[in-house]
Amino acid sequence: MFARATLGRSVAAAIDADGYWVTATFAFELASIMTFARTQRIILREIGGQISIPWMAATATIGNAISFTLPLIGPGAGTAFTFRRFVKFGSDPAAAMWALGTAWMLSSVAWTVLLIAGALVSGNLVASLAGAFTSAVIVLGAIVMIFALRRPALRRLASHVSLTFGRLAARLQGRMPQTTVGEDDQALWRLLSFRMPTRRWAEAGVLSLINWFSGAACLVAAILAVRASVPWSRVLLVYGAGATVSSFNLTPGGLGVVEGALTAGLAGSGMSSKSALGAVLIFRTATFWVPIAAGWCLYGLIDRRVRPARRD
Repeated sequence: MFARATLGRSVAAAIDADGYWVTATFAFELASIMTFARTQRIILREIGGQISIPWMAATATIGNAISFTLPLIGPGAGTAFTFRRFVKFGSDPAAAMWALGTAWMLSSVAWTVLLIAGALVSGNLVASLAGAFTSAVIVLGAIVMIFALRRPALRRLASHVSLTFGRLAARLQGRMPQTTVGEDDQALWRLLSFRMPTRRWAEAGVLSLINWFSGAACLVAAILAVRASVPWSRVLLVYGAGATVSSFNLTPGGLGVVEGALTAGLAGSGMSSKSALGAVLIFRTATFWVPIAAGWCLYGLIDRRVRPARRD
C-alpha cells in the first residue's frame, strides 16, 4: 500500500514538473546523441568513410533503439545495424569495424572518467580507484590486442573465429557465408593499418566525455524539474551506477533495474522517495522511452527510402 502511494505521488510529481527543466532534460539527451554521432563521424571520416551528421545521428538513434528493445541480443544487433549502415555509406568492412571499436573504446574510457570524477567529488576513494583500474584495463587490453593480432598465427586464429561466427550469423539469416579465412585475414591486417592523427583522437575523446556528461546533465535537469535539491556531491556517482547497471543488459535497456538503482541512489543521497522516483521517471522518458520510439520510427522511414533504390 505504501509503495503504491509513493508511486502515485511520484507520477503526480513527474506530471506536475517544471516544463522548463523537462525541456532541458530532453535537450541534454539530444546533445548526448549528437555528440555520440559526431564522435563516430570523426573517426569514420578519418579513415575514408563519408556520412553526414543527420544520417549518423539517425543511425545512432536506431542502433540504440535496437539495442534497448531486443532481449539478450539487443547490443549485438544494434552494433550489427550500425556496421551495415557504415558499409552502405561507402566504408569497407574493416574500416567500419575499426570505427566501431575505436568509438567503443573512447566511450568506455570517458565513462570511467565520469565515474572517477563522481567518486572524487563524493569522497569515495574505492570507487575512484575502481574507475581508474577499469579505464587502464580497457586501454591496455586494446593495445595488447593490436600487438597480438600483428602475429600471423594469432591473426589466423582470429580469422577462423570470425569466420565461424560469420557463418553462424549467415545461417540464422538464411544466407550463404560471403567470406573465407584468407579474406578475413586480409581484413584484420587492414584493420591494423588504420591511423588517426592526435588532434582527431583528442577531438573524439572530448566529444565522448561531453556525451557522458550530457547524460548526467539529463539527470540533474530531471531532478530540478520535480523541484528537488540536487545532491551535487553524489549525482555523478548515482548516474554512473545507473549506466553501469544498464550495461549488464539484465533486461532490455535495463528496464526496471536502472529505475530501481537510480531511485535508490538518489533517495540514499537525501532526496525523498517521491521526488527521486519522479525525477527518474522523467529522466528515463527522455533517455529511454522517447529515443526508442524515435529510433523505430526512423527505422521505418529509412526502410521505405531504401526499398525503391533496391528495385531500380
